Amino acid sequence: MAQKSVYPKLESESDLRSIQDYLYATTKQAIENNELPKFKNLLEIAKSEVAIITAIHKIKSNHGSMTAGTDGVMIADILQKQYPEVINMVHQLLDNYDPNLLRRVWIPKLGKAEKRPLGIPAITDRIIQEILRMIIEPIMEAQFFKHSYGFRPMRDTHMALGRTTNVCHKTGYHWIIEGDIKGCFDNINHTKLIKQLWHMGIHDRRILMIIKKMLKTGVLDEIKTTELGTPQGGIISPLLANVYLHKLDQWIVREWEEKKTRHKYTQQGIKNKMLKKKTNLKPVYLIRYADDWILVTNTKANAEKWKKRIEKYLDINLKLTLSPTKTLITNIRKKPIHFLGFRCKQIKGKSRTGWIHRTRPDKERLKAKVYELKNKIHRLLKYNGKELIHQINIINSIITGISNYYKPATMVSAELNKHANSLQYTSYKAIKNKGAKWTPANQVNNLINRHTNYTTQIPSIQHESLTIGITSLGFVKWEKTYLKNPDETPYTPKGRKIYKERTNKAKSLARDDLTLSLTLSELIAKGLKHPRYNFEYLMNRAYAFNRDKGKCRVCGKPIADYELETHHTHPSLPLDQVNKVIHLASTHDYCHVLIHNGKDLSNLVDKKTWKKILKFRETL
Repeated sequence: MAQKSVYPKLESESDLRSIQDYLYATTKQAIENNELPKFKNLLEIAKSEVAIITAIHKIKSNHGSMTAGTDGVMIADILQKQYPEVINMVHQLLDNYDPNLLRRVWIPKLGKAEKRPLGIPAITDRIIQEILRMIIEPIMEAQFFKHSYGFRPMRDTHMALGRTTNVCHKTGYHWIIEGDIKGCFDNINHTKLIKQLWHMGIHDRRILMIIKKMLKTGVLDEIKTTELGTPQGGIISPLLANVYLHKLDQWIVREWEEKKTRHKYTQQGIKNKMLKKKTNLKPVYLIRYADDWILVTNTKANAEKWKKRIEKYLDINLKLTLSPTKTLITNIRKKPIHFLGFRCKQIKGKSRTGWIHRTRPDKERLKAKVYELKNKIHRLLKYNGKELIHQINIINSIITGISNYYKPATMVSAELNKHANSLQYTSYKAIKNKGAKWTPANQVNNLINRHTNYTTQIPSIQHESLTIGITSLGFVKWEKTYLKNPDETPYTPKGRKIYKERTNKAKSLARDDLTLSLTLSELIAKGLKHPRYNFEYLMNRAYAFNRDKGKCRVCGKPIADYELETHHTHPSLPLDQVNKVIHLASTHDYCHVLIHNGKDLSNLVDKKTWKKILKFRETL
């Protein structure tokens, strides 16, 4: 299928989004017509000023932007250059790409004494990687398997876990292959990967040459999944890894889930019944998260056959090897499987099949994480003042992260409470000599959303007029997992709407990380912000956000995680008054700019919004 090789001129971010939507929609259409997509002249999109600036903006917003590569350059150095100089620099890189070597750092392995290497690309290479990711991802997303969840936009580990539970419950199948590919990302064949990109529609040889040069620096060797399922490594490498494993996905699902039949079925369940009745096919359901995958099937014999077939396929087609000792066949009615940091097992209970699914945090992973957390808590002994508060904020963020990650486990409360008391006493001892006391959780001034329903006493200290507590790992309740809607994607208006509706449903009570900004906390601790941006401001943002029901006080629309700014309604008040909740207003970052820019916006915004802007300006 010959696609357009000339694209509309890009003048704004909305134009870039339209191009991405076009790439996605055209690819989808080609696949539905049993044709292969073919996109040329993609480098012209990459060289557009909009793509370059959008990529730099994305890199700037990443926490790692303050880390330099082997060339010693940080994002701040790029931002201080003149606009034409930056554009010209990126153009030259794209025309004659020669990537820098990766800067090697060593990261401790969870719960182990040894460390593992992680390569950090130079900032300029990160910019190039991000530009290419923005262009290639829509084409790949239109083709990826719907139950591949790792390193993909609008997908997470919880969805993979939810799919596992759903398949086992609906089918009654309980034989599972736990797949493990030996050194998967270290052994990806570069030639096969480039061929796969071509096969999936990247027909601009200049783009492929840039990727080929990236591969030679070892970007794929750097993909790691942390114990909580997040990728570490290069920007484009997770996408390329999914491209490589897509071939495996396609081969497996063509054999059952997406088996083509002469008769078109409107319901998958009816189709599966007919396949079982009229064919000798071995039923199988694949759930994959990066290189971590499982297959659900109906009998031990079928599981053994599938294991042998996959072993052979990987060897011949992808030059990869199944680990014989780590690839297991498990009956989850007798023994749990270990998947994405969870233990999954079936027990007898009231259901159609007579069995119900039970999930718990993986014992060893959780134990190692708690051990690591205790070491961080012990280090509180050496901090005082603002820096101590910042370190407590970091610890609270880790505790909240662990409890949020394990929320989908049906036994989450029982399992996390096993560690909660020892963590609390470790915390108390670490800050005992700094005036620590035990305070009911709902009476401290931090993490109010998390603490509001708990009277359990937690260790706390006083800082100025604030009571700052160290939260409990036990403050968690089971939360049902969300099954992925296949229409939810960043590359269609419908998909973006579904995502917005889903994420806006999250109650303010579950959004502690939104209002607890560790970056802001660090700046306050180091005295790098205006005095009015103190810890009282940091804590009271949460109260203001709750009061405003998560909506912008300027335009009235819901505020996404990355958009929140908190406006001082009366900035000239004394320091002991300026950060009271009554003087704070939650806004979008772009609406906040409208309050402060002083321009006449009456022709650009609606009357209601303009009236609110003028009211806020009166008290500046």
